Amino acid sequence: MSEPSPAGNFRPADSPSYESILQCMRCGFCLAVCPTYALTNRERSSPRGRAALARAVAEGRLEFTPAVGEEAYFCLDCKACTTACPAGVRVGTIMEFCRSQEQGFRPPSLPAGALRDFILKRMLPSPALMEGSLLPLRLYQRLGVQWAVRRFGINRFLPGALAKMEGILPALEKPLRLELPEVIPAQGKKRGRVAFFLGCAMSLVFPEVSRQTARILSQQGFEVVTPREVKCCGAPHLAEGDRDTARRLALTNLDLFLGLEADAIVTDCAGCGCALKEYEELLEGHADHGRLGRFRAKVRDVSEFLAGAGIRTEELRPVPMSVTYHEPCHLVHGQGLSGPPRHLIGKIPGVELREMKESNWCCGMAGSFALKEREASRKLLERKLAHVRATGADALVTANPGCHLQLAWGVRELGMKQPVLHVVELFGRALPA
Repeated sequence: MSEPSPAGNFRPADSPSYESILQCMRCGFCLAVCPTYALTNRERSSPRGRAALARAVAEGRLEFTPAVGEEAYFCLDCKACTTACPAGVRVGTIMEFCRSQEQGFRPPSLPAGALRDFILKRMLPSPALMEGSLLPLRLYQRLGVQWAVRRFGINRFLPGALAKMEGILPALEKPLRLELPEVIPAQGKKRGRVAFFLGCAMSLVFPEVSRQTARILSQQGFEVVTPREVKCCGAPHLAEGDRDTARRLALTNLDLFLGLEADAIVTDCAGCGCALKEYEELLEGHADHGRLGRFRAKVRDVSEFLAGAGIRTEELRPVPMSVTYHEPCHLVHGQGLSGPPRHLIGKIPGVELREMKESNWCCGMAGSFALKEREASRKLLERKLAHVRATGADALVTANPGCHLQLAWGVRELGMKQPVLHVVELFGRALPA
């Protein structure tokens, strides 16, 4: 066989590198940790199967068929396979490239494509447009329509994806971006200055969580700077194969946050943190390598930052409750952070951490996966919540908005009593009033 070209049957733009695909040795360590393989027992739906498909395309032995595109989107990109892989093969990242390829080979129909472009290229890059888009949903809740829809079972008659979207919708408050002070002074002895990366979902859907994040950082002795010009981190665009828009957003955030002269860039969203830490790779050749390195060195998940800085505990109040912790994929596998959230929980007086089985397995949300693959998503969720129930814990703790939405919906659907909390919400209960 002749030496394969760098792209083979991939389109040259945004194709996975042949070297990254070739790393897979087909050892099978990934099979035991892949949720979609556990569901289907289908080789092509395993990490090594997906790598084999990508390799065949790169070597010109296979066209970029619909099956390749289907597997690219059926992959959860939970990154558990990378954690398990002796060679560190990043199949999730390879599948992200394949999603971009799918958009090139088989663009969506005109109406679907127009809607997709509007969401990815216009709505998500505009915080103001995102905030305005939630006003009808807030009215839907304030006027009691949601109560009636759920109380009388009207949501059962909605189309599947729409019913799931309605089901996971939490009680909405005013977006946080314009309400949070741009600078919050440090309390007590100042220990440093941090830039808070306020994520879209956190500002819009879980504003109280991010309000607690800023409060905790301040209480722990850090000046908190939250720029209102922040853009979406680009994670939804990478997940949906729109790498061009992800790059544009990343360049804006790179300039914005490097100009703040902060000691660290802190986020409370695992998905945002994972995307921010990948800017160095995403923007290679599009921005100065030194600036990318400085940016990457500053990015920290809030639990990672506090654990590294050392947590002041002298003023913390007891929080007498038991909790179990679900590890977001983009935190434990994407960022390699398993210990810091547990460290943060362990510093709260009175809290008992009860470990659940398979705490680092995906809950089935995975961005749009929960809407496109609803049956598979529900099976993964039910597996997760069975482990939660077995702990008998008072509350379920996590650290990512997507997980939070999915888990809270599942808890309600199954009639479970545990509230779902972000780890900083739990820590916030221990702060002095």
